[in-house]
Amino acid sequence: MENKNKLTVRILILIGVIAGTLTPGKSYPARIKDIAQIEGGRSNFLVGFGIVAGLRGTGDIISPNLTVQTLINLLQKMGIRPDPTALKSFGIMAPRTLRPRDSAICMVTAELPPYAKAGMRIDVQVSAIADARSIRGGQLILTPLFGPDGKIWALAQGQIITGGKQIGDSPATLDFGFPTAGRIPSGAIVEKEISPPLNDKKFIRIFLNSADFTTAKLVADAINQFAEVGLAYVQDARTVLVVIPEEFTGRVAEFISLIETLEVTPDAPAKVVINERTGTVVMGKNVGISEVAVAHGGIIVKIRKEPSPLPPEFAATAEQFEERKVNIMAPAVTVDELVSELNKIGASPQDIISILQAIKEAGALQAHISTQ
Repeated sequence: MENKNKLTVRILILIGVIAGTLTPGKSYPARIKDIAQIEGGRSNFLVGFGIVAGLRGTGDIISPNLTVQTLINLLQKMGIRPDPTALKSFGIMAPRTLRPRDSAICMVTAELPPYAKAGMRIDVQVSAIADARSIRGGQLILTPLFGPDGKIWALAQGQIITGGKQIGDSPATLDFGFPTAGRIPSGAIVEKEISPPLNDKKFIRIFLNSADFTTAKLVADAINQFAEVGLAYVQDARTVLVVIPEEFTGRVAEFISLIETLEVTPDAPAKVVINERTGTVVMGKNVGISEVAVAHGGIIVKIRKEPSPLPPEFAATAEQFEERKVNIMAPAVTVDELVSELNKIGASPQDIISILQAIKEAGALQAHISTQ
């Protein structure tokens, strides 16, 4: 029972220090659609400026000028013109019938999905940009959403759903959440569609999510093996060019649906990512370490292939700190094996990070190391 408890403690320490996969020599296949995307299948961001009405005194109060001007412009577009004599300064002071604190100006954003069609509904996010304390329960008035080209691609309107508890007279009474931002599920209707001539293409390009020449070649080989003819070619570390076979002329979408389900085993370069602020070490599988000796504080690390001797000064130092010594003798040593041994002697995350960085500087860590 005592040995079992010790094992549990070691596992917990290992989980607390390392976030990642530590199973050596094991890779799993993935579908092409999960590691890459087809050219043209991208999303587009939309943005608009609108006004939220129906608030219970939680709208814009301190600086309502822009809110009032927006309300007046909205009324004028609907053929309702406020009496100029009721305004001391038109657009600056509101008539008594307008209550800016029951409304708020907001930015409205949305993401137009690939191959969106006119009439589709998409979600929108609404965020107050003035001094409104809450837009809970508000109604977004009809708002056009523009793309980067300055054209209207969707129209948004609807009831806003917000998080957070109900606030009182002061924002300090808010317990959690952000009542000044919310969303409208299916709150926008797409007005124009993005319809690239997919079925007219003679070739398509596949973009890998992570650039890697080996993975690109694996994707091309998988497609060529499926088609039983050389259709796919590697253009660069991220791009695979695929020629549309004659039997799928005019049916490119059907051909894509077949190849995107093919499975490949992605290859990833040896890499170690270190976050010094949180003490987290993330590593890939089988990140190797060559023969090296490191003395860090009261910890001695010796990695060697037996019977390769180490310099005498390291052996002398090791005798002084025998209880904090890591001595690994094996034909091949990986980072996860080293970290596991360091955990056994109670090394802190900062100690482990410093030792890995020292090994990299010594040229004995066969991986790219990056810090965050």
